[in-house]
Amino acid sequence: MSARAGDRSVRVLAPAKINAWLGVLARRADGYHEIDTGMLAVDLCDVVEARAVPGRGGVRLSVDGPHASADVPSDQSNLAYAAASAALALAARDGSVATDLGVDLRLTKHVPSQAGLGGGSSDAAAALLAVERACEFQLDSSRAHEMLAALGSDCVFFRAAASTGFARCTGRGEIVAPLPAVDRAWNIALITPRVAAPTAAVYGALAGLLIKPSTPLIVRPDVFDLGEAAARNSLFNRLEDAALALLPELRAWRALFDANAASHFRLSGSGASFFGLFRERELAAASLERLLAAATSRGLPSRGAWVLHPAAHGACESAPV
Repeated sequence: MSARAGDRSVRVLAPAKINAWLGVLARRADGYHEIDTGMLAVDLCDVVEARAVPGRGGVRLSVDGPHASADVPSDQSNLAYAAASAALALAARDGSVATDLGVDLRLTKHVPSQAGLGGGSSDAAAALLAVERACEFQLDSSRAHEMLAALGSDCVFFRAAASTGFARCTGRGEIVAPLPAVDRAWNIALITPRVAAPTAAVYGALAGLLIKPSTPLIVRPDVFDLGEAAARNSLFNRLEDAALALLPELRAWRALFDANAASHFRLSGSGASFFGLFRERELAAASLERLLAAATSRGLPSRGAWVLHPAAHGACESAPV
């Protein structure tokens, strides 16, 4: 360990993600489903700060921010805490850090939870990077991959695609093939309804839907190289029907999009966020304004609405220029 340990705080961005496509395939023996999905990091970011604390051992986590909701814990059940703790244990085991080295973490939440945006998974990847930087060690890629995959299927994406923020993910989501960075001129209109969409429950709702004939997956990894209309037509999410079947509140939002010239909006992940692609920022903002006004008139509350851009990075210590 450097003598500087504990002298500085390291700040890492943890971007949200959307799913440009999400195909759900066979259920595996371990209970997970095989998937084929395109994950794109966007510039709505949590912030993870880490400071090494020599001689104390363990992890302390504080959580704040506009989306520090009651379902975001500050103990070992938080993925950022779990990633930091596992990283310290691995580094101590191989002698990279002292066994009594501790870490203080601060997680500032800007990404809503249970929203299909990968906030907790991104926090885990960011916490791992923050601890590595603060404590001056680095896990080899295979150990980092194994650790993150054990924490959650989406966690690997935010590290493995750190240089581009876009990847095709298969297996249960932990097999990540990075794709070229997406043009940041794209505008992503994102709305998160005030609805919690538990991932396991949404996948559970697939049971009654997968017995129906399913159309083949037509995946377009070049979706963001297409024009606006073609890109919108290439978006799909095979979890959307399951989420709508499970959650009546989401069905009301789906009806609202369809009635307000926004049928191209797609669900991200298992929900509850919806997003639409736009080439012009003014049109994206106007669409959000119209949709939020319609939602208010129907008594449908939201947790947030943003016009975002592709982040062009995963978990990173500082925003790329």
